[in-house]
Amino acid sequence: MGGKAIGRPGFKALLAVMTVMALATAGWAAGGKAADFTLPGVLDGKEYSLSQFKGQVVLLNFFTFFCGPCRDEMPDLNKIYHENKSRGFVTLGIGLSSDPTQLRFLVKQLNLDYPVLIGTDKVSKDYGGVEVVPTTFIIDRQGNIAHRILGAKSKAEFEKLIKPLL
Repeated sequence: MGGKAIGRPGFKALLAVMTVMALATAGWAAGGKAADFTLPGVLDGKEYSLSQFKGQVVLLNFFTFFCGPCRDEMPDLNKIYHENKSRGFVTLGIGLSSDPTQLRFLVKQLNLDYPVLIGTDKVSKDYGGVEVVPTTFIIDRQGNIAHRILGAKSKAEFEKLIKPLL
């Protein structure tokens, strides 16, 4: 292969440029504009768009049917939804790589009241290629991503991030 190796200062400069480029093009990073989408609800088949919740704080939770930590945090997400919906807050679940029948079963089993939507590869890609579940985005009233959270969190941890935005 015989190419010239990049020295340490050159590598640091290259890494800095790549980081800036990645942040500049990644709308899913904190501070970026949240990508709009239209997805069907698993229970009612109704189309839901992020844009219909403009002016509200949105907790957008990506999960899969087979994810144990996802299931563990969903009852807390439901409680947060109920406790804050009158204050301009909504929780949306987006099921990835899951059969709609499985998602309906999960929603009914856990008694989830917030809209759970059937996700697509496109919406996953629009949010940075969601590969770890759960992945949660908290979107402020202006439609900007305030927080990107990888992995499950407790109710208290979510509330600490949401309350200042309400």
